[in-house]
Amino acid sequence: MIASNVREKLRDFILSNFLPGEDPATLEDSTLLVSSGVITSLSLLELVTFIEDRFSVVLEGDDLGIARMDSIDSMVELIAERAGSESHRVAG
Repeated sequence: MIASNVREKLRDFILSNFLPGEDPATLEDSTLLVSSGVITSLSLLELVTFIEDRFSVVLEGDDLGIARMDSIDSMVELIAERAGSESHRVAG
């Protein structure tokens, strides 16, 4: 899984679902999404479903906090970790 593809898919999803009509240039990889209120608890559930379905990963309860879901940067890191642990689980 290539990080740039993950970033692009996350960015497109966030822009179309949570920031419709927003200038894409305003959404940086480090933009705080949960802390700033762009993503609420309900929209977080929608985002988690998208991530699990699109990237074939399983997110755990500990993954759903601000530290892991507050920016595109942190989500890309989380997805990479979960994708790696899934392949180890399958291979092991």
